[in-house]
Amino acid sequence: MKSKYLLWLAITLLGGFIYAVFIEQTQEPLLMYREQQQIFLMDEDYISSILEQHGGFAILSAQVLQQFFFLSWVGAILTSIIIISTGVFFGLVLYRINKYCKNAWMPLVMIPPFFQGLYLLDMNYHYEGVIALLLFSISLYLYVTLTQKTNILFRTITGVAFTILIYMYVGSIATLFAISTLTYDILISPSEGWKTSVYLVITLLAAFITVNNGWTVSYDYALWTKGYYDYHVEQRLWHSWSWVSVPLIMLVVKASDIIKLKQWAQSIICLGLIMAESFLFYHLSETTVNKDFRTLAELMNSINREDWDGIINNRNLNYQNYLHLNCINLALSHQGRMMTDLFKYPQKGSQSLMVPYQAYNDINVLFSHIYYQAGIVSEAMCLSFGTMIATPNGNPSMLKQLIKERLIYGDYEVAEKYISRLEKTIAYSEWASSMRKFLYNDDAILKDAELGMKRKCLPNMDTEFVVLDGIMADLMKVSKTGGKEAIEYAFAINMLDKNMLGVKYLVEEKLLEDLPELAQQAITVYAEHDEDYCRSHGVSEETFNRFMLFKQTVINARRTNANLQATLASFKGTFWYYYLFG
Repeated sequence: MKSKYLLWLAITLLGGFIYAVFIEQTQEPLLMYREQQQIFLMDEDYISSILEQHGGFAILSAQVLQQFFFLSWVGAILTSIIIISTGVFFGLVLYRINKYCKNAWMPLVMIPPFFQGLYLLDMNYHYEGVIALLLFSISLYLYVTLTQKTNILFRTITGVAFTILIYMYVGSIATLFAISTLTYDILISPSEGWKTSVYLVITLLAAFITVNNGWTVSYDYALWTKGYYDYHVEQRLWHSWSWVSVPLIMLVVKASDIIKLKQWAQSIICLGLIMAESFLFYHLSETTVNKDFRTLAELMNSINREDWDGIINNRNLNYQNYLHLNCINLALSHQGRMMTDLFKYPQKGSQSLMVPYQAYNDINVLFSHIYYQAGIVSEAMCLSFGTMIATPNGNPSMLKQLIKERLIYGDYEVAEKYISRLEKTIAYSEWASSMRKFLYNDDAILKDAELGMKRKCLPNMDTEFVVLDGIMADLMKVSKTGGKEAIEYAFAINMLDKNMLGVKYLVEEKLLEDLPELAQQAITVYAEHDEDYCRSHGVSEETFNRFMLFKQTVINARRTNANLQATLASFKGTFWYYYLFG
């Protein structure tokens, strides 16, 4: 008997390990991105305010765990432990229903939690939904254990207590608990089991009270899976499958008691179910996830870690996706490579630098980083603050941005409040404390390579107002204060749009002492017949000679009707090649 338990323990541990590896390979960027959707404060008042919410304990548990998801593998391992544990406790309940056919139905216990794992591919689904199913599974096991040999009165009192506590502290999954306990009691004791339908009545009454008092948004939020989903987004029907499968599996297990299966038949059914579930889970994982968003989440995680090489070398980049291109070009700017390597990567006009404005939090986070890098601090601060407000639980990346932006503007009292808030976190407290040296210290800010340059790039706040005439107008204001990144963004926008008059204006304004190679190439395009102009405006002898070679190669190819793109392959990465084919 002991060896059989050890066998099941080994199978459980192996399954948990395999599942953790699978999550790490397929979902880790999304789990790490979830960490950026909250600021969990180690603060008594903050924790108390969470516990006061409907389902507060589940929310608190989720936030406590998610704050560590910025660490590699942590999200995958914790999620695997939760999913497997949920299945184990549910399996112990099913064993009480039918202990004679446990080998055959063993894989069924993982269907409800596996669906929860799939739901995490949807960023609108909250992590507390996974926690809630675990707490439901534990509560259901405790209920059937405590009431196994008791009378109906004790069972009812116990069930009512569980229902109320679950509704208050875990949330709408109390409905599933009421349905599951009723199903279990009827299967175990058909004559008296129906009496425990009082749990469902209690749940409906609790929902009526909370909705009518405004403590929960609506009845679907108070009673069903919507309680663990963004309230402003329409939920798909399949998010109910995890819950619906629980009583159905209980019925299947009880029905299997009628069929007396041999051991070998149970083993075949068990193996077949494992294979079917594995295939279904893998298939749904591949078809459910938005791969472009998963990659974007990975890129945003790299931005938060300032891992610029990680962005440029990301294997999952989709060069047809403008947001991915925005991230690449932001990384190039941070590495000082925008005006040397811009055309080494596929570009599709100025939208490759920044897509048109869209009122989505995910895009605003990226925009905030781009504006900040370009030196347009006021607009970056507007976006950072807006994103913080629009994210219900805050965004640590944006709070870090706000701290730096307020310091740049000299708003020290506000910056100090933000620093104090971030110091109450685990992951960012050290960084926040390191920013205290800049508080009320203008000299320290001016001497800092990053903050000092950004402050010097601020336009005259008495006469200048940003975001009225478009990004180019703002870039020019910053460029005239000496902001190198702003100048490079201005050059890049004009070159990507093939706006040669704009390039000409930037060149003749002499905003850069030494023109980068790509800017020199652009000059030869609009002034190809004026060699003296090219040389007097910074085009090197090497660049001019290479342009003449490019020009002659184009002429020869057209004379011979050769494939122009193939003939000019050696010029890929130059503005000339982009000007013809971009």
